Amino acid sequence: MSKNKRKDYTPAQNIALTCQVSGVCPLCTEPLFHTKKGKSYKAYEIAHIYPLNPSPEEIELLKDEEKLSDDVNDEKNVIPLCESCHGKLDKFRTVEEYRLLVKLKKGLLERSYQELLWKQFGIESELISIIESLYELDITEIDNSVDIGYDPKTINDKTNQSISRPTVRKIRNNVTDYYSFIKSQIAILDKSNAEFSNLVSLQIKSFYTKQKQQKISQQAVFDNIVKWIQMKTKPQSKDGAEIITSFFIQNCEVFE
Repeated sequence: MSKNKRKDYTPAQNIALTCQVSGVCPLCTEPLFHTKKGKSYKAYEIAHIYPLNPSPEEIELLKDEEKLSDDVNDEKNVIPLCESCHGKLDKFRTVEEYRLLVKLKKGLLERSYQELLWKQFGIESELISIIESLYELDITEIDNSVDIGYDPKTINDKTNQSISRPTVRKIRNNVTDYYSFIKSQIAILDKSNAEFSNLVSLQIKSFYTKQKQQKISQQAVFDNIVKWIQMKTKPQSKDGAEIITSFFIQNCEVFE
């Protein structure tokens, strides 16, 4: 059987791959570059997740395992590792080591995909003013007498076992504390821009639908929407994005 030839990845591919792991070895967190006399030097190697040329033992060991690509040199099947971790892996990889690398790489690919979505999906800039107002708000002064049709069971009915109980509790508390205020702020913006509420509703719904198509957990959907809103609106902390996401869960744009 002819052997696969190791691919020489371009400088651009090397940059993309090392950026994907944030410049550290995903197994031991050692930096992939070291500095000497003011200059940076490479301290990593591009490792194949499924072996480039597996031994008969490795072929048997991994025969029923998931492959990230049919092409072993595909960027989906490689990951930068520090020289030490790569050396240990090349001696002989166990099923557990292989599964860990597959899981790590799938997470990295998902994050890259989400970053692409953040660029593709816009959000109304006026939403920034609502989020900023949350940080100046004394929730003890919020008028919660407005009927929002809120029942704790509503959130429970919209969520399933794939989202953590602490996250469900956080969503419920955010809705209880902030829903009326956000609703009133949206109504104010609608007076100057009659389509604001419709536009932002459609934008949130569209991004949620894109997440739903991936058939990922509700926890991942919630986290991804929070990160998207956070990237687009730059709030003082993640809390602001979580509160807005919770609002749209109650409002049925997310988790119908």
